[in-house]
Amino acid sequence: MNDEKDIGETKDEQVTVPPKVDAKSEKEKKERTNEDYFRSGMLLLVGIIIALSTLQLYFSVDNIITTWFEYQYRPIFRSVYYLFVIGIGLFILKRYLLVKEKK
Repeated sequence: MNDEKDIGETKDEQVTVPPKVDAKSEKEKKERTNEDYFRSGMLLLVGIIIALSTLQLYFSVDNIITTWFEYQYRPIFRSVYYLFVIGIGLFILKRYLLVKEKK
């Protein structure tokens, strides 16, 4: 019997191991200062104020439609207004939120 046939051919493969990379990048290594916390807090506060103002504007425009237009035409103008709001919302999602996920 031939021992080489039983063992089969073996090939030496070179396996390269990538260099070890720290889990934290330089940005994460930087310690956060009080100024960073202050800026984050202010950004959150301003974001909440803008969100509340946007909701109030939304309902105010809805009331304006009720005041200015006859009851027969209100559903038409409300539909146009709601479509406009949805379009702006989708634009903001596409422009600002989805772009950040790609980076």
